[in-house]
Amino acid sequence: MSSRLPVSGDAVPYRLRLPGPTAVPERVLRALARPMIAHRGPEFLERFRDIQARLKPILGRAGAEPHLFAATGIGAMESAVVNVAGPGKRVLIATNGQWGPVFRRLAEAVGAEVDEVVTGPGEAVDLEGVERALKAKEYAAVFGVHSESSTGVLTDLKALGAIVARTPALFAVDSVSGLAGAEMRQDDWQVDVVVSASQKALMCPPGLALASVSDKAWDAIQRDDRGPRSYFDYRRFRPNSEKGEPTYTAPVTMMTALHEALTMIGEEGLDVTLARHRRLSSALTAGAVAMGFTLFPKAPTSPTVVVLETPDGIDATALIDRLADGYNTIIAGTRFENLKHRMIRIGTMGAVSEGDVLTDLHHLASATRDLGGRADEAAGLAAAAEVLAGRA
Repeated sequence: MSSRLPVSGDAVPYRLRLPGPTAVPERVLRALARPMIAHRGPEFLERFRDIQARLKPILGRAGAEPHLFAATGIGAMESAVVNVAGPGKRVLIATNGQWGPVFRRLAEAVGAEVDEVVTGPGEAVDLEGVERALKAKEYAAVFGVHSESSTGVLTDLKALGAIVARTPALFAVDSVSGLAGAEMRQDDWQVDVVVSASQKALMCPPGLALASVSDKAWDAIQRDDRGPRSYFDYRRFRPNSEKGEPTYTAPVTMMTALHEALTMIGEEGLDVTLARHRRLSSALTAGAVAMGFTLFPKAPTSPTVVVLETPDGIDATALIDRLADGYNTIIAGTRFENLKHRMIRIGTMGAVSEGDVLTDLHHLASATRDLGGRADEAAGLAAAAEVLAGRA
């Protein structure tokens, strides 16, 4: 992969179009540069409590306050695992991409007994398989992925949550690449634990994680049978979060950045933000397909990432490198070895505009032609324009 780095004064601007981390808006960058303030002073605590209040409608949660802590996305996932699983606990993972196996690794690391219901990359979660597994055995928890960024599939959390809710199991969901870009209705969909992180649709650099926990989950989490917990112990988080205070020394500048990002979402309006993500994802998909690319997922698609197969004769790794070296546009490939020469992934999350999508299509067409392929750019731009105008 190209090692191209952004350079000030580049003739062609550096375009970070990954499915996370995403480009950080100028307003958020300026917030990061504000002076440091006392991490438990009144100004910071006011900001912290406003962050919690602004997150709750995005989560679809009316109950307990969300927890905020320094961690990566996988740190957020681990926090869910150590609080709802543990030595000897049996858990079920609904896997249809690369993040289910991460949940498996984390659960096995704490001594849990793990079963999986697996479908192929690009396919929907096997709801009937999950239901059969839950009837056959008793589980402490079921883990799922909201937006499977490796394949572009959006999980039907409402249906999956209803299946799990008929059992004693807790339902824990990774929404790292979903939250604030794809609708989340934690209470209505009976999701017991939602975890996410800052660097995707929340428009911030990596480094902040969050967790939102249902009342049902608290009944299990507060018990001492979940194995050793320390930094990620939600029992430590809860009394502080309910008071509107961080549990540990807060990453103050990152909290300031998140506050600014959430303010921007509030100004746009959450419904408008979610609709923008759907519209831009659909426009990029329509344009790319019209140019000869193939949509990879065979199930309902995530509005935060577009996953495509390249046209015949175009190697995906070569296309990714050409986009980086020739156009300063950085997109992603895949970790699936059998797909690495066919699959590309482009983020449609966070501070993305119609202009970004049209530029993506122009660069995709140009880079494809550079590699000797054919791409009907006019058809691609016209198809995207139909979606953006609401005519498709």
